[in-house]
Amino acid sequence: MQVLDRQPIDAAAYQADYDKWIDGGRKTKDLPVLENYFTGPPVPPDPDEAGSSKDTFKSYPETVTRIIIQEFTPPTATIASIPDSGTKLPATYIHHCHLLEHEDDDLMRPWTIVGHGDHSGGGHDGGHGH
Repeated sequence: MQVLDRQPIDAAAYQADYDKWIDGGRKTKDLPVLENYFTGPPVPPDPDEAGSSKDTFKSYPETVTRIIIQEFTPPTATIASIPDSGTKLPATYIHHCHLLEHEDDDLMRPWTIVGHGDHSGGGHDGGHGH
C-alpha cells in the first residue's frame, strides 16, 4: 500500500458523538460523519513514505490516514449461504493490531474501501481504489 495523505480531525468531538450514537441505539441516520470533524486540509505523506510501497504505515493520533492499495474485487456473491453477505462498496472493515492493549482499549478502528470514482470518505480519487 501507499500513503495517499493524512488529515487532522477533532477526535474528541468525533468520539463523543460516536459514543452518543452507540448509546442512542446505533441509528444509521444519527451516525457521525467523519468529514464533519476535519480540522484542516489533507497533508501529503511523510518524505520516507512518498511514492513507496509499504506493508505498514504510521498512524498518527487525531489524524485520518488514507492509503492506496492495489485494486482488487471483493466478493459480492452470497458467502457461506448467508443472505446479504456479499460486499457492496464502499465497504467498512476493522483493521487490527497485534498489541492486545489496543484491542482492550477499543483502539481497533474501521477503514473504508471505496472504488474508482467514489469520492466518499474524504473526496479523493486519483484513479485508484482506496
